[in-house]
Amino acid sequence: MEKVATYKEIRALAVQLAHERYPGAVAAVIGGSFATGRQTASSDIDLLLLFEHVDAAWRSTLVWKGRTVELFAHDLATFRYFCLDIDAPGGKVPLVMMVIEGANIVAPSTQYEELRTLAQAIHAAGPPALTAQQLQQRRYAITTALEDLVDSRHAAEAMAVACGLYGMLADLHLRAAGQWSGGGKHLFRRLHAVDAAIAVQLDSAQRLLVSDLPAGQHAYAQVAAAILAPAGGPLLEGYDLLAPAYWRCD
Repeated sequence: MEKVATYKEIRALAVQLAHERYPGAVAAVIGGSFATGRQTASSDIDLLLLFEHVDAAWRSTLVWKGRTVELFAHDLATFRYFCLDIDAPGGKVPLVMMVIEGANIVAPSTQYEELRTLAQAIHAAGPPALTAQQLQQRRYAITTALEDLVDSRHAAEAMAVACGLYGMLADLHLRAAGQWSGGGKHLFRRLHAVDAAIAVQLDSAQRLLVSDLPAGQHAYAQVAAAILAPAGGPLLEGYDLLAPAYWRCD
C-alpha cells in the first residue's frame, strides 16, 4: 500500500517550491485535502500564491518532487474579482475555502492578513440569493429528472439520471438555506456540514438504486420531496421560460 504523505512532508515540499520558483510571493497557502486532513496517497497539493501585483491571475499544474501541484496565483485585486464576480454568482467559492481552511507557509505579511480578512468576509456574507427565475428553473429541472428516475425500468439509465439529480438536489438545498455550495466531493462535504440528515438520506437513496431499484426510486422521491417543499414544491405545469429576442440566425 502506498504511503500517505503527512502535512509536515507536504509543507516542506511546498515551502521549497515557493522559495525556489516563486520568491516574490508574499503568501503561499496550502489548501485542499492536506489542509483538512483528508489526503490520500495520490492527493495533489493545492497551493494559492499571493503576490503584491500580477498583470493577470493564472493557474497551472506541475509536478514537483514527484507530487502534482495545482497552483493558483493572484494579488488581492484579482482574488477579490475571481471570488466575487466569477465564483460567487454560482454559489461556490473554492478560493475562499482554500484561504479559510489553509495556512500560510511563508513569512507572515500584511497582504496575507488582508487576504484572510477578505476571504472570511466573503464567506460570512453567504452566496447571492436565488432569483425567482433561478428557483423556478431548478424546481423544474429537478421535477423532470425525478420523473425520469422514478419511471425508469433500466438500472443503468436510472443511475445516470440519479448522478445528475444528486447534484441538483444538494445544491438547491444549500442555496435555499443561504449556504455556499460546492462541486464533486466538496458538495457532499458542504451538505453534510449544513444538514447531515439530508446528506445521509440522499446518499442512502443513491446507494439503494444499485441494489434495489424500486426501493431506491422510492427513497429518492422522498428526499426530493423534502428538499423541494420549502422551495415551493415540484414544478411542471405553468413553467415558462422566454428566450431573448436576439437568439436567432438571420
